[in-house]
Amino acid sequence: MNSTYPCIKVVDIETSIEWYIDFLGFNCTYKSSIKNPDSALIENKDQKIYLIKSQNPEVYASNVIVIEVPDIKAEYKALNNGKMLFAQHLDKGLFSDSEFIIKDYEDNKIIYKQKT
Repeated sequence: MNSTYPCIKVVDIETSIEWYIDFLGFNCTYKSSIKNPDSALIENKDQKIYLIKSQNPEVYASNVIVIEVPDIKAEYKALNNGKMLFAQHLDKGLFSDSEFIIKDYEDNKIIYKQKT
């Protein structure tokens, strides 16, 4: 079976890496260089997100990531801790009858949906 993983452009790659580590429990498993990396790979269990550093600030808030989870209510409860910026709370959405949307450090949307 093939797998597909998102690749998103970010303006501040180091801070984006730290945000995904601190808020969503990802680990950075690869950086193209120790200082000022151009790319990175972050992983959390079977989820992978590739980050590419953009020199163009217009990419800010231009990405959307969809993450399927087996228990949407548990995921929502775990992230609804007062520290997360929600664009949409748990409700019917574009991709499923049960989803919510958070925003990362650069205002990119991360849509969590119930796995069907």
